[in-house]
Amino acid sequence: MQARLVETAAEKVEADALILPILEGQTHVPKEAAALDKRLKGAIEQLLKEREFRGKFMELVPIHNLNTLPSRWTVLVGVGRVEQLDMVRLRNALQAAGQTLRRRGHRRLAVVLPKEVTGRAETADLARAATEGIGLSNFDTGSLKTRHENAVAPIESLSIIGLDGDKAASAAVKDAIVLAEATNRIRDWVNTPANAFTPSVFAEKVKEAARATGLDLKVLDMDDMRRLKMGALLAVARGSDEPAKMIILRYAGGRKGAPTLALVGKGITFDSGGISIKPSLNMEKMKSDMGGGAAVVGAMLAIAELKPKINVIGIVPTTENMPSGKAIKPGDVVTGSGGKTIEIINTDAEGRLVLSDGITYAVNEGATHIVDIATLTGSIARTLGPLAIGAFGNDPSLMDLVRRAADLAGERVWELPTWADYDGLIESEIADIKNSTVPWAGATTAALFLREFVDGRPWVHLDIAGSAWQDAPELRTVPKGPTGSGVRVMAHLAQLLADR
Repeated sequence: MQARLVETAAEKVEADALILPILEGQTHVPKEAAALDKRLKGAIEQLLKEREFRGKFMELVPIHNLNTLPSRWTVLVGVGRVEQLDMVRLRNALQAAGQTLRRRGHRRLAVVLPKEVTGRAETADLARAATEGIGLSNFDTGSLKTRHENAVAPIESLSIIGLDGDKAASAAVKDAIVLAEATNRIRDWVNTPANAFTPSVFAEKVKEAARATGLDLKVLDMDDMRRLKMGALLAVARGSDEPAKMIILRYAGGRKGAPTLALVGKGITFDSGGISIKPSLNMEKMKSDMGGGAAVVGAMLAIAELKPKINVIGIVPTTENMPSGKAIKPGDVVTGSGGKTIEIINTDAEGRLVLSDGITYAVNEGATHIVDIATLTGSIARTLGPLAIGAFGNDPSLMDLVRRAADLAGERVWELPTWADYDGLIESEIADIKNSTVPWAGATTAALFLREFVDGRPWVHLDIAGSAWQDAPELRTVPKGPTGSGVRVMAHLAQLLADR
C-alpha cells in the first residue's frame, strides 16, 4: 500500500471512498467537510442533526456521492466520545472501516481528519495511526477458502487530509507502512493451520522473508541443541515427530560492542498441552501459540527496514508440544542450557521451558537488554482479555521504554508485579525450580520463572496470550482474528533504545 499526506480539499480528492471520522454526539459538520457536504446537498448535516448517525465507536454509515464529487463514496466513521479518543481507538476504528471498504471492492481511500480529531495528538502520531489503521485492514482471515466472497484485492493507496505535511508526519507515514506490512505478514502466519506451519516450515518462511533484508539468519537443528545442552527445549520437542528448530536473526545497526537488544519469542506451532492435555474445546486455536515467535520475526523485518542504530538479535525457539510415548511427563526433571534443573509439574507450561533456553542463548550471545514475548498464560487472558499485553520486568527504565513503544504502536500494555514476595512459588523440592505452581498468580509466576534465566540483565516479559487473538463477539474495539500483537511495540522499542 502507498500512503501520503495531501493538502487537497476533501471535496476535490479523487478516491473510491472518503472516510470522515465523527465524534459521538457531534451535531455539526466538521469545517474540513463543509464544502463536501454542500455538494452532497446537506446529507451529512441531516444525518447528524436527526441523530441517524451518532458517532458511536465503530459506527459506520456510507453515503453514495452520486457523481457529485471526484470520490465515489463518503463514509462516516464513529470514533466515540472525545474524552475516550486516543490513537489506539482511532487506529482500530479506521482498521474496521478499511476492512469494510476493502470487502466492497474499494482500492483507493482517503481519510479526512477534522480539527476535532487532530487536536487529540501530535501530527506524527495521527499520521501513524491513520496509515496503520488502513494498512492493517489489508489482512484477510479467510485466505484458504476456495470460494471466498470477501477474497478481494487489497487497498492500494491512502490519502490523508487535514494534517500539516511536516517532516515528522511524513516520516511517520513511511514507517507506518513498513510496520503495518510486517504485522500483516505475521498475522497470516499465525492464522495458518498447524499442519501447514510446522517448525521446519516456520524456519523456511523466515528464510524467505529475510532474503534481501540484510538480516543474518541462522537456524539451529536438534543436533545443535544437543551440543548446546538445550535440555528444556529438547524436552518439549520429544513428544512430536516434527523436529524442533531455533531461528536466530541478527541486525547489526549499531557499532561493534554497543548495547544489544535481544527479542526472544515463543514459537510453539501447535500446543496440545502434551501429557497434561488441554480440553478439546477451542484447542484448534492453539495453532496461534507461535504468536510470540512470529511477532519477533515481524519486528526484526521491520527493524531491518527502519534501520535504527542499534544491534538486535531475534531468537525463536520453535517446536510442537504433543503427547506421545516419548513425551515428557509431570514429575520429570530436565536441565536447561544454563545448567538449572527444572521439575516438570505441568507439561502444558511448555512455553516458559523453550523460552528459558532462548533467553540463555541471548545471554551467551552478549545481549544487554532482553525482551521476551509469548502467548504464555491463560491467567493473563482471563485478567486482561484481548485488549492488552501483560508486562513484567526487573528494570523500571526498560519498562518505561516499553510503555512508550506501546503508545507509539497503538497497543495497550499493563504492568503486573514480580515482587520478591512471590519468589517461593517456583521453588522445587527436588530441583532448582519448577515450571508450574499454584492456580493463582499464574502470569506472575511464569514471569518469575523466566527471570531466573536473564542473568540480571534489564528484562521485560510480554504475555500476549490474550492480545494475540481476538474472537470475543462482545468486543468490537479490536478486529477479530490474529492481531499481530507486539510486532510494532518491539520495533519501536529498538528505535527508542537506539535514540537513548
